[in-house]
Amino acid sequence: MIALVPLLVAGLLLAGSSTVTRIADGRLARRAAVSFAAAATALSIVLPLVCRYAPFAGARTADLVMVALPDGAARPVATVTCVVGLLVVAMSPIASHPPATLAGILRLLAISSGSVVVRDGGVAAVLWALSAWLVWAELRRRDSGDGLDRLFAMYHVPSVLFFGVGTALTAAGSPETGTALVVLGTVIRSAVIPVHGWYPRFVERAPLGVVVAFGAAPLGVLTQLELLSARSPGALAHEVALIGGLTAVAAAVFGVVQNSARRALAFLAMSQSGLIAFGLGNGSPVAVSGAVLTWQASALALSGTAMALAALEARRGTLSLAAPGGNFARTPRLAAAFLLCGLAAVGFPPSLGFAGGHLLVHGSAGEFPLLWPALIGAVGVNGMTVMRSFFALFTGSRVHRGERDLRPLEACALMVVVTALLLGAVLPVIPVPHVPAAGSERSDRRTAQPVDP
Repeated sequence: MIALVPLLVAGLLLAGSSTVTRIADGRLARRAAVSFAAAATALSIVLPLVCRYAPFAGARTADLVMVALPDGAARPVATVTCVVGLLVVAMSPIASHPPATLAGILRLLAISSGSVVVRDGGVAAVLWALSAWLVWAELRRRDSGDGLDRLFAMYHVPSVLFFGVGTALTAAGSPETGTALVVLGTVIRSAVIPVHGWYPRFVERAPLGVVVAFGAAPLGVLTQLELLSARSPGALAHEVALIGGLTAVAAAVFGVVQNSARRALAFLAMSQSGLIAFGLGNGSPVAVSGAVLTWQASALALSGTAMALAALEARRGTLSLAAPGGNFARTPRLAAAFLLCGLAAVGFPPSLGFAGGHLLVHGSAGEFPLLWPALIGAVGVNGMTVMRSFFALFTGSRVHRGERDLRPLEACALMVVVTALLLGAVLPVIPVPHVPAAGSERSDRRTAQPVDP
């Protein structure tokens, strides 16, 4: 089965990357990248509506089936990817995001959209390796002598190998070993403790646009959703959930004491990744639903938080949380955007993140009666991290350093993300991913149906 909309979106983003590569001027390159990202966003929204109301029910040629959008949790991937991409290229500082970097970001976004065109293990393994290689090549090109490219390779070469070998073993008839290797590859990329050593330094040193585009890729989440829900032994899924929950708690504690804004962002993202892994390994379809919603909300909200941080960093320089040093009156729109996206990321009502977090915790109470209160505490500590960062970066000083507030393009991009986060929370029906049964009692128990909150 081939999904038409993600395929067209991926092609448009690849065309944009090719165009941006040939532009030497940074401002013109960013303008071109924004144009292609905006066109891809419009396509991802309009084309499904056209296919829905026009007489298009899919096409079949021999063994080839073409549909407008994939089913289940992969359905919103193209739109979420495009919205994130539009935000990233619109808010990427020119000094730290030259044309080559913007082109690389568009390629990463194309891979994210392309990952749901065909749901096949071999294709997923190739895209998994290609996305890691693109990020490594960017770090290598910008090498400043800190060894970040080598650190990244130290973790992601094994991740790629585990994912590829595990996929091959699963296809060859060894599903238990293959699933274990694939899950190990995904948790490395998700920066789950104890294989997280690359991530804080990556967020601290790499261009934030690259960090966001790489982190928003759906490959790991979709793979874990399929394997842990349908083919994984119950013990492995339970262990993944436990490790994810502990990561969520530990990363929240580490994040609230950081004095570097970027490192605080890194641990906040790690905590959200832990929550998602916890939900995907859970035995409740409600928790799985919450994990998928949390993933969608985090992709949007953390992107907004990170790019607001990048915009402020471009205006002010290196950002510290050691003491308040901002002036809210001078940058009110930037401050409000940072706060709204940060609170949405940690599940503050009435955002989409709150709906996901509520379902995740509610669904996990039966299987993890001792851990779910700690997860609520982790969410509260993450909220403290967001508020501490807000007060340190945007309040406390009467002196204005000359930074400007959001430009119109930046404000529009952030408004799209904030609107999506708020509207997503008030939809009447929240779709829970349908997981194909694998004949096991656990799979039957976790097959999901729409849940009305």
